[in-house]
Formats: sequence, structure tokens, C-alpha cells
Amino acid sequence: MQDIYSKNYKKMVFIPLIILIPLLFLTFVSPGVKQGIDLTGGNVLIIRSETSFSATQIEEILVNDFNLSEVNVSSVNSLGASGAYIEYSKNKVALNAEELIKSAQTAIDTNNEANAIIFSLNAIELLTNEKKSFDNPKTALLAAQAALSTYNEKFYAGIEKTLNEKLGLGSSAEYQRREVSPAFGKAASESGIFIISISAIALILIIFIFFRQIIPVAGIVFAMGYDVIAALAGMSLFNVPLSLLSIATLLMVVGYSVDTDIMLTSRMLKEKEGTPGARATASIKTGLTMNATSLAALIAMIGVSVYYNIEVVFQIAIILTFGLIGDIISTWFMNASILMWFVEKVKK
Repeated sequence: MQDIYSKNYKKMVFIPLIILIPLLFLTFVSPGVKQGIDLTGGNVLIIRSETSFSATQIEEILVNDFNLSEVNVSSVNSLGASGAYIEYSKNKVALNAEELIKSAQTAIDTNNEANAIIFSLNAIELLTNEKKSFDNPKTALLAAQAALSTYNEKFYAGIEKTLNEKLGLGSSAEYQRREVSPAFGKAASESGIFIISISAIALILIIFIFFRQIIPVAGIVFAMGYDVIAALAGMSLFNVPLSLLSIATLLMVVGYSVDTDIMLTSRMLKEKEGTPGARATASIKTGLTMNATSLAALIAMIGVSVYYNIEVVFQIAIILTFGLIGDIISTWFMNASILMWFVEKVKK
């Protein structure tokens, strides 16, 4: 393969910089990456039935009949059965009641009994449309918590009944629900950020110990960040939320990015045969072969997940696909150009 770097590497570095502009726009401006239920809190409802239905039907029912927001429905259809994985935020009544109950608990903790009773009574009235009277703040708080639990049970039962009637699911339908509290979502978000930070720091330290030169290590780190931004842009385009699943997949993108960049950097700095441009060109053969085989497998995953409506597989494949496309751009245009400049400077 003819040397493609020696005369062109200074021009090549502008290609990833130009592409970076729309990637940043997609990621941070419009449409932007949204946080999933795992990180913000909300509700998950899983349906299994022998009757077929579509995700659009369920979404319309939840939005129009129950005034729910941030509804995300993933349907799975297979031979003789259908299923759906539904994520939605809490309804406003329950959310407001939870805030009042939380305020009542805080008032009790600070020995403000009068306010504790007022907050609890307001929560009960909001949930039941009934006015109660209590003298003991703890008794009022327990009554408010019981009213919230009863309200949620009735609300869930109403959703199941309406879905059964409007979709014609019948008695064969099975429901499973799970609630993610905002506090748990916040903790999960903080844990995800901590894991990513520790992983990135450890990775950079290991790379620096191996190469012990600032510019080559910086090139690898820049390429790693570029790949993550490309994956986030893909998530934004295909409405894949930032969740615990997508965070784990982004870490996979980082791992793959480091593999190709370390291979390129090792050949450029450690090998002595041939010119720097020839070594970079030889590396691109191996790297693009790795990229091509991985992309072929991911495209097959996307096809299967779309055909069978398997949302989890689709989300993983989309993130990895855009991450690999970003890796091709960042490694063979940006990082290779940085290494060519570095090696030429060292020679001089």
C-alpha cells in the first residue's frame, strides 16, 4: 500500500476537527443526549402477552389517557408472544405529594410539628381530595405515606385495566413494575461519573507509564475523547438515553479506542524499519481490518434488533457503531497526523 501520510498528514488533521463541530452540536445542543430513568428516577412497566401490539399504541394511551410525560416504549415481538418495556416519569400528583411528604419528614426532624402536620394534610388532600385532621405529626405523616401508597396502587391498576381494554390483551397479559426513586437515580448518576473518572485516570496513567512521552499520550487521550463524543452524538440522533447500560457501553468504546491507538503508537515509536509514513500506512491496514469486522458484526446486530424490536441490543449496537466510526476518524486522521508530526520533530 502506497505511503499516504508523509505528504498529507498536515492536511488530514483538519478533517476530524471539521467533523467534530456537528458532533458537538448533536451531543450538547440539539437534539442532545437525555438521561434515562436509571439516572433521573421514574417508573418501569414490563408487559408480556400472547396478543400482539405496537409501542406507538401504548405510548398514545399513556400520554393521552394518563397525562404522563417522558414516555419511552420498547416493544419485542416474537412467535406467539409480544412484550413491551415501558419507561415513564411519575405523574404530577404523586410527585407533588412526595415533595410534601419529604417536607413533612424534614419538619419532624427539625421539631417543627405544626409545619409537619400541615405538609402531611396537604399531601393527603392532594391524593384523596379529602380533608383530614391530626394532632400528632408522626400520625399525620404515616397517613400521608399510606395515602400515597394507595394512590400509586390505584394508578397502576388503572394503567393495567386501560391497556387490557384498549389493546385487547385479555387475561393472558402479565405485568411487572419497578420504581426508581430520584434519590437512587442521583446516586446512580454520581456512581457512573465516579466510575468513568477512575477508569479514565487509570487508563491514562497506564498509557503514560508505557510510552513515557507527553505528545503521543495526549494523542491517544484526544482520540479517546473524540470516540466518546461520536458515540454520544449517535445516542442523540437515535434517542438512546444516558443510562447505566449506555455508560457501560461507552466504557467499551473507550477500550476499543485505546486498542487501535496503542497499536498505531507502538508501531510509530517502537519500530525502526521504514519511514514513519510507511509505518503509519502499514498500521492502517491492520486497524481498518479490525474496524471493518467489528462494524459488520454491529450492523448485523442492528438489523436483528430492529427486526425483533430488541431495544437493549439496538442501543448497545448504536453506541458501539458510532464509537467505532469516531475511532476510524480520530485514529487514522487525527492521532496518526499527531504522531507523524512528533516523529518528524524528533528526527530533526
